Amino acid sequence: MSDDNKGPWGGNGSGDNPWGGKKPTGNNGRGRGRKPNNDIPDLEEILKNAQNKFMGGGKGSEKTSLIWMSIILLIIWGSTGFYRVLPEEHAVLMTFGEWTGTKDSPGLHYHIPYPIQSTEKVNVSFVRRIQVGSIGNKQDGTPSKRAGRVQSESLMVTGDENIIDIDFVVLWRVSDAGKFLFEIRDPESTIKKVAESAMREVIGRTKIQDALTGSREDIEFKTKDLMQKILDEYQSGALITDVQMQDVNPPQPVVDAFDDVQRAKADKERLKNNADAYKNDIIPKARGKASRMLQEADAYKSEVVNRAKGDADRFKSVYKAYSVSKDVTRKRIYIETMQEVLTNSNKIILDDSGTGVLPYLPLDKLNKK
Repeated sequence: MSDDNKGPWGGNGSGDNPWGGKKPTGNNGRGRGRKPNNDIPDLEEILKNAQNKFMGGGKGSEKTSLIWMSIILLIIWGSTGFYRVLPEEHAVLMTFGEWTGTKDSPGLHYHIPYPIQSTEKVNVSFVRRIQVGSIGNKQDGTPSKRAGRVQSESLMVTGDENIIDIDFVVLWRVSDAGKFLFEIRDPESTIKKVAESAMREVIGRTKIQDALTGSREDIEFKTKDLMQKILDEYQSGALITDVQMQDVNPPQPVVDAFDDVQRAKADKERLKNNADAYKNDIIPKARGKASRMLQEADAYKSEVVNRAKGDADRFKSVYKAYSVSKDVTRKRIYIETMQEVLTNSNKIILDDSGTGVLPYLPLDKLNKK
């Protein structure tokens, strides 16, 4: 056990000779009486001596070497607990396989190394895509080789008991990584089933004509809202960002009959619009004519009433003047009456003897011409 007097390379420790022999003397450190080739150390022997020294050089140092090896292995094991979270990721922390926390802040973090704790990272900013009613594009947007309609998903019954063929897309992303991994077994399949169920419920309350024409945005909004409520009840950790209806058509076997019905409805709407246009044209004209006639009648009424009032007032004034001076008033009335009568009659002028007609120049007739 007395190996403590040996040198660092297994020598006897009596001098500074690192090769375990006698202290070298002479030029270039070569000992006397030795051949030059023997002065170069053996590489194998050096490595063997270094290995023995590292391992303790003896049975008593095996415990120390095991401790050092354990420390090194412990450091290596402990360093495996470092992990990095990217800005678009959440890291789910698990202790003995049980979800115990979520790291949502980006940067370098640490957990107790495996098998005590482990992490699983989930991308929470990537918008995923689910196709319902057909096999279109994959999750990454590339076309699928099995593109086609899936009638078991696309055929639905409307509120007026018609059948409609709907193809739509659901866009979603992960909002809670822990719930997404541990609360539901197959998130994508669950979301697809929820989307199909929600769309069937909304379509079941909608008429086929509304679904085909003007209510698509309303259907998309209601489906998205209903899906989110169901997934929140499941604690799925998924957020529905959008629902987009791709194709909305009647079933293929009845497309021709449905088109005939739509053309008939279009003709009906066209005729109705023409009738409305004619009504909108004739009614304002009739109302304008009636209003004009009423205004003319009101004007005639006012004219007659005012004239009658004027005549009455004039008669009263004449009567008043007659009461004051009867002879003058009588003569005035006579003259005015004769003037009114003679104004509109043909006139012939005779001389006093009555034997001949006097010629005269009818200036009033010339003025009229």
